[in-house]
Amino acid sequence: MERIRMGVIGLGRMGGHHVRCIKAGQGMVLSAVTDADPSRAEALAPGTPFHESVDDLLRHCDAVVLAVPSPLHAEMGIRILDAGKHLLMEKPLAADLRGCDRLAAAAEAAGVVLDVGHVERLNWAYRQTRESVSNPRFVEAHRLGGYDPRGTEVDVVLDLMIHDLDLVLDLFGGEPDRVEAVGVAVLTSRVDIANARLEFPGGALVNLTASRVSRDPVRKMRIFEANGYHSLDLGARCVEVVRRMGPAPMEMDRRVLTAPEDHNPLVDELEEFRRRILGEETRLPGVKGGRRAVALAERVIADIERRSDAGERVPGEGTQWAAPS
Repeated sequence: MERIRMGVIGLGRMGGHHVRCIKAGQGMVLSAVTDADPSRAEALAPGTPFHESVDDLLRHCDAVVLAVPSPLHAEMGIRILDAGKHLLMEKPLAADLRGCDRLAAAAEAAGVVLDVGHVERLNWAYRQTRESVSNPRFVEAHRLGGYDPRGTEVDVVLDLMIHDLDLVLDLFGGEPDRVEAVGVAVLTSRVDIANARLEFPGGALVNLTASRVSRDPVRKMRIFEANGYHSLDLGARCVEVVRRMGPAPMEMDRRVLTAPEDHNPLVDELEEFRRRILGEETRLPGVKGGRRAVALAERVIADIERRSDAGERVPGEGTQWAAPS
């Protein structure tokens, strides 16, 4: 396959980004789109064939990007995999571990590629940091955004914090021994702001905050080692590197590295997905990586629930997720 025919299911914010980035990527062609709201296709993908049904779309593509609400990931993903199509799932892989395992089994049975779009792994600032960090001892991250109805079908942990949970798991290469978390519902009936404290083997600590009720957007992470630190601005795609050069505390080397202007992590993610379809090694997390992130998110949510005065989360009331037929 010289050019992989890509279909996009779900034309919300992320689906729209995928439409644009498939067109900008190498070795792919946007061959089909569908959404519960047909008017989105005219606005986001003019000239691309729109299919009213998922089954019809699947006949016109080799691979699919699924960008629908998280509670729909497992059922719709299995439908795509059972049709023999490769699948790139927008994060999270599924809304729970059972869904992750069902997707993994379906992909294995069909003999097709299943991966998950943890796009921050392809962020230039993180890639530069990942190559140079060897022994992190303390990590803190803030991922803050304003209220957006998109994503509120799940807690902020699965909506936003999961990006940083994935990066931390990749950075440490293992699971935390201890998870402590707090969170509250603010504008929805689910947790809208949360803080998690993770302790990894050897005593390394991680402090993560995620909010979808903040005024200004923030996507920052700081990683401290014995003799310096990396300060990442994932939104601006730059990293400040500070290292001690000698015994004197103030003798420091400070550099700021910025991504090339044409860097687009979502284009890189799609091209990595194409390479995986062709049997090449990639930097994507794979099914195991996607499952690990959901498993850690569930540990965070469980501790929030344990500490909640109510004892259990209040499920969202009256929420409906429209899926293409």
